Amino acid sequence: MKIFTLLCISFLALSAAKLTKSGNYVIDDKNKLMWQDTKANTKILVTQDQAIEYCEKLTLSGFTDWELPTVKNVETIIDKKRVRAQLMINKAFKNVRRDNYWLKDRTWLRNFGEYGYYVFFKSGSIYYQNRTYPKYVRCVRKLK
Repeated sequence: MKIFTLLCISFLALSAAKLTKSGNYVIDDKNKLMWQDTKANTKILVTQDQAIEYCEKLTLSGFTDWELPTVKNVETIIDKKRVRAQLMINKAFKNVRRDNYWLKDRTWLRNFGEYGYYVFFKSGSIYYQNRTYPKYVRCVRKLK
């Protein structure tokens, strides 16, 4: 039984995403994503539509193919193992608020797309709210 437990722990450690900070971004080698990590991530408050436009127009480190992350994307950087006093985002990120960040997804149930999803990094939870409320933005791009 001890060998099985050690094998499971080893597998989980090997399969965990390793994120590394490099300049103005964080690289997620496992999921092949590059995340924006600049001071703008703690200063720009926008609606969901403005967040989508901001990412589409962003040029960072010579890359222009940025987009607003999806729920699936952001789940790869949430770290629920962190201490409650810390933010539930991977420790590789340096520019983050304990606040709400827009995601690209919308909810269509009972509101016809007027509500969009966001992540609350204090708890690492995903919620939805009217898309016109201001929230922070963090862009992502796929690595080729």
